[in-house]
Amino acid sequence: MSNTSQAELWISAASPLLSCSLYKGETGGSSWMQLPDGSHQYLGQKQFSIELPEFYFTDIAFIHVPTAAYQITVGLDGSSDKKSGESGMISLSTSFGTHSAKLECQAQIPETFIFHGVQVQTQVVISGGASNNTIDDASSQIRYNGFQSTPASKSDISAIQNGNFYEKTVSYTASGGASASFACQGIAFYIMGMTGPGFGSYQVSVDSKVVGTYNASTTIETYHTLLYFTTYLDSSQIHHISITNQFDGLSFALDYVICVSSESPGNQSSPTATDAASNSGATAVFPSQGTSTNSSTSGDSGGAVIGGVLGTLGGLFLLWVLWKYGQWKKAGGDGSFMAALCGGMRVKKEPKKEENKFHLWPMVWSRPKYAT
Repeated sequence: MSNTSQAELWISAASPLLSCSLYKGETGGSSWMQLPDGSHQYLGQKQFSIELPEFYFTDIAFIHVPTAAYQITVGLDGSSDKKSGESGMISLSTSFGTHSAKLECQAQIPETFIFHGVQVQTQVVISGGASNNTIDDASSQIRYNGFQSTPASKSDISAIQNGNFYEKTVSYTASGGASASFACQGIAFYIMGMTGPGFGSYQVSVDSKVVGTYNASTTIETYHTLLYFTTYLDSSQIHHISITNQFDGLSFALDYVICVSSESPGNQSSPTATDAASNSGATAVFPSQGTSTNSSTSGDSGGAVIGGVLGTLGGLFLLWVLWKYGQWKKAGGDGSFMAALCGGMRVKKEPKKEENKFHLWPMVWSRPKYAT
């Protein structure tokens, strides 16, 4: 939940939304290398660039390891200004809208350049607040074609089995043309997922219009990575989003999506199917799990059922007591009502011992010690 129209996004160096490139004609071992934390390291002395194309924002900051060995220029929408890299953060500001941002570097002396990502300040509503509704990949609100949905620990792919996922589930495919789709009545949405070796290109469509094709291939696995974001959608409409894997043999993995709803005064959006999915935690049924339900929802339902049963039994007992009281009064009301209610103490009677009417000689009562 947020009470501001602004949102701050972290786009890691591993995100497919960023491009890191070398300029043509460069040789001599110049290259990018991905580090274990997902950062990118440049090795070489040639010119390179990092770019965020066509993104909604007002402010952007390129975050990197401080260095004085590089001549750095940055710019918005084609402009270019020289900046120092000694602080480790280079910021740019503009009016809200769709912009592109580029950082260009040229090494002055042999030294590595390590890039972590960009911090973006964007706007999700014109005024008022906004509410985030998170939908896990296992939600029934997401429809799949050619995907496998599974708890991460049950996957036969080690990178997924050992990965870190929201609600510990993930949906993935290695089939070209396989798709995941969901509906969102809101003003913005995020798509979060995984990148890694063996991952490939995916295409995002909004309301049947292709808005971008991106590449999720990285040299190491990364999780909770921003795969797509957009804002300033028409909140009065239900938007249909589709993500399509492009090539056979290359993977795409979806972790969760976030739909943002407006809370502007006088423009309150009514609860949607997306809100319901987020609040109920509706989950898919995995083959190894059988029917799966959300613990908080089932607990509330179970409590309501138990409370209803106990309330009914209490009402029936009260009616029975009133009926017994009426019967007691009708019979004269003698004695204690509680005794009449409980039926009194019943004492078990000893069976009457029948008197022996026949007198036998003593020797008949005793058993002989030997046979005659």
